[in-house]
Amino acid sequence: MRLDRFLSAARIFKSRTLAGEAASASMVYVDGVAAKPSKNVKPGSIIEIDTLKFYKKIEVKEIPGKNLPKNKAHALYDTLQERPKI
Repeated sequence: MRLDRFLSAARIFKSRTLAGEAASASMVYVDGVAAKPSKNVKPGSIIEIDTLKFYKKIEVKEIPGKNLPKNKAHALYDTLQERPKI
C-alpha cells in the first residue's frame, strides 16, 4: 500500500493530501530513509513522522483492505515512540 494512503487510513493525518505533502517535504521516513508519498509500506515497516507539531515512530502491523472506522484505525500500527513538539 502507498505510504500516503496508509497514513491517511491509520488516521495519523486527516487526509491523504496532508500525508503526501508531509512525505514530499521530507518529514516522513520509512526504515530510516526519507520516503515519497508513493513508497510502498508493508507489515514490519518502521515509519517515522517528524512534523512541526509532533514526532511519531510506528511499526506497521497490518495493511487495511478498505477504509476502517476511526476506532479500529489504531489497530493498523504499534506506536514505538511519540512526543508532541513544544
